[in-house]
Amino acid sequence: MNSKVSICNLIIIVFLGLLGSCKSAKEITYLQNLPEGEIHQSIAFSTNDYELKVGDNLYIQVSSMNPEVSQLFNPSTSTGTSGGGNNQYSTPAGQYVYGYQLDGDGNVELPIIGHVFLQGATIDEAQTIIDKRVSEYFKEAMVTVKLLSFKYAVLGEVTTPGVYYNYSNTCTILEAISNARGTTDYSKLEKAKVIRENEAGKYSIEVDLTDKSLLSSAAYYIQPNDVIYVSPDKSFKNTRLNAPLYTLMLSTISTAVVVITLIRN
Repeated sequence: MNSKVSICNLIIIVFLGLLGSCKSAKEITYLQNLPEGEIHQSIAFSTNDYELKVGDNLYIQVSSMNPEVSQLFNPSTSTGTSGGGNNQYSTPAGQYVYGYQLDGDGNVELPIIGHVFLQGATIDEAQTIIDKRVSEYFKEAMVTVKLLSFKYAVLGEVTTPGVYYNYSNTCTILEAISNARGTTDYSKLEKAKVIRENEAGKYSIEVDLTDKSLLSSAAYYIQPNDVIYVSPDKSFKNTRLNAPLYTLMLSTISTAVVVITLIRN
């Protein structure tokens, strides 16, 4: 009896050990093989390099000494409220309402000036184009153009998947994942991908978050409308999620073995 019970208990202990095991530090470490001081050249990207597409949303501000001109181009600016204009852009809904979106023909429509074609232009080029058109109507007006629609999605095995907005000229894939509060225990860092779109359509870039090659990848700097997907470690995840069921099954088997042994004795 004792030998049978001991064997049964040993089996249970082994299985519970497997179920309760965690990933090693190496499996959850980013850029594992990056020596201190080693320099890598990345494929740099900033919103200044981005070529505008249909549907992109822009912040366009035309400032003038004439308050009527400023109010005409910036109706969201509240002259009686401190910082009112800036607050209008603090949410995606506000950006949608008060921003200037490229229509199906690649134009934005400005008051008085009318349609201005911007598709294919960078932010700096768009600012020059609008400044030239504004100068035809108003003197000493200053134009500011920024990209509002720099959004990206982080999906898969991250703590807080969702859509995020970047308010800087650049954003790396590590920053994007950090904004999603990092990866989960079930993530497979070696299997991540960035889904990107160009003129030909959508394509994916495979990345290994544990390898230093990430730093020189075309996906290291993310671009507007990128989708970042972190794959799950399926075997590890299935084992951990089914742990309660396995534990119940082993407990049942152990109890049955003990009962049968007692009956036979």
